[in-house]
This record gives sequence, C-alpha cells and structure tokens, in this order.
Amino acid sequence: MSSPNPDGTPQEPEPELSSSKKKEKKRKWPQHEASIRALTRAGHGALLAGRNHEALTSFQRAFLLASKAPRKRDAPVLRACAFNLGAAYVETGDPARGLELLLRAQPEEKAQGRCHGDQCFNVALAYHALGDLPQALAWYHKALGHYQSLGDQGQAQAKMGACYQALGRPELAAHCLQDASWAYAQAGQTRAAALALGAAAGCLLKSGQHGVGEVVQVLEESRRLAEKSPEQGLLGQLYNDLGLSYSQLQLFPLAAESFLQALPLCPGPGEEATVLRNLGMAHNALGNYLEARDFHQKAADLH
Repeated sequence: MSSPNPDGTPQEPEPELSSSKKKEKKRKWPQHEASIRALTRAGHGALLAGRNHEALTSFQRAFLLASKAPRKRDAPVLRACAFNLGAAYVETGDPARGLELLLRAQPEEKAQGRCHGDQCFNVALAYHALGDLPQALAWYHKALGHYQSLGDQGQAQAKMGACYQALGRPELAAHCLQDASWAYAQAGQTRAAALALGAAAGCLLKSGQHGVGEVVQVLEESRRLAEKSPEQGLLGQLYNDLGLSYSQLQLFPLAAESFLQALPLCPGPGEEATVLRNLGMAHNALGNYLEARDFHQKAADLH
C-alpha cells in the first residue's frame, strides 16, 4: 500500500514562507481546491467500486494538496481530507494509521450534526479494529449523540452491542442490539433489524437471566422482521442462528422450521451441509429418526 510520503506520516504545512512564496501559494490555492474536490470524488467512487488502492491514492493526493493551503485559511479542508484518508485506511485494514488521521480531523468540541457523528463513528471503528473496546464504546456513544438518522443510530448501537459481546457482557449487548433493531425497523431497514434482534436473542440466552417466554418473543419478532425483508437471499445465516437458539431452548419443532427456512438460502454447499446437519439433529431430538438419517446423509453427500 502506498503512503503520502516515504515514512508514512502526514506532511505538515511549511512552518515559514517568504513573502513571495506566500503570494504564490495563495495564487495557486483555487487550483488546488478544484483538484482536491476532484480527487475526493474519485476516492469515494473508487471505494464504492471496491478499488481500495485507487481510493487510497486519491485521498492521499488530496490530503497532500490540502496541507499546502494558506496557513489557517483552509483548516476545515485539511481536516476533511484527513478524515477521508483516515476512514479509508480503517476501511482497508490499516486502523492504526487511520486513527492518527481521524483524531487529527476532529471538529471543535461543540460541533454537532451527522458529519461530526461520522467522524466519531470512524474513530470508534479504528479503536474497535485495534481491540481497544472501552475506547471504541466511548466513541460510538459520542457518535450517537450527533446522529439524528435512525439508521445511523442503529448502526452505532449494533457496534456497541458487538463490543459488549466481545467484553463478555451479554446483558448489555442484548440491550444495545434491541435498541439497534428498533432504530433499524423505524428506518425501514428490516434485514438489519432482523439480524440485530436475532443477535440480541442469542445474548439473552447467554446471559442466563431471561425466561424461555421472553427469549422466544424476541426470536419470533426477529423471524417476523426477516420474513418482511426483500433481501431474503442474505438471511440464511439468521434463520440457522434462530434454529440454534430454539434448539438451546429445546423447542425442536420451531428449530426444525427455522432450519428449513435457512436451507434454500444457503450461499454454498458448505453452508447447506451445516444446515442439513442441524436439521438432522433437530429431527433426531423429535424422535424422527428416519428423517434425521436422511438429512445427515444429504449433508455427508455434499462433502
């Protein structure tokens, strides 16, 4: 991966310039601004298309041009370019370098709005990727304070739930994931809502502090949301997870039903074999031994 300069550290604006050089810098700045806008658009387009190296190169070039701005005149431009480059580093697997730039891009303490929420969220993603979960949680919480969009709130809450899961605190994880599901559902993102609620049910089970009826209610709501989603092809894993949760509750008829829903949505033979084995175990628990044997045989045939 290329970097803005040989040692990989962001370049700072020159500390002192002669009067003639300052005038030259100001004269060229409008051209630099146009180039920065073009490079930024190109970088975002490349990221969306999955051309990560190309995106990094564009954001690096934009950042270097922004660092040549007349002193103090265009600090917001430099911060924006630092944010874009930092977020791109996090997205492409270099969270340490990304975090340095994202912290540099921080807005004023009193700043509000979605763009500042995105800055906090990306800092949280960097800390999350680096394994510093308490810092990640703190920054996700800051992002929530800026976000007005329910979809954005759901994403931040889901990430907080993942942090609490990794910290071994399933009760707090379940709370965050349920909040995330509600926000996603209100935003019309039914697939995300179903996935978050399915994960919440798993956390409720793991915590051991909730009765069967409460967990089943959450599982059924997750299934209801999944059935409303237009993205059925992406929900095979959710149905399989629901089946496993029902199995843990020894509700094997519901488990078998969920595994059957997962089966046609499997993306490949490996996933299909897993679901078939789960179906076999569910039917074995139900005393349907012939059906169980058939499912296990079908799973074996896929290997």
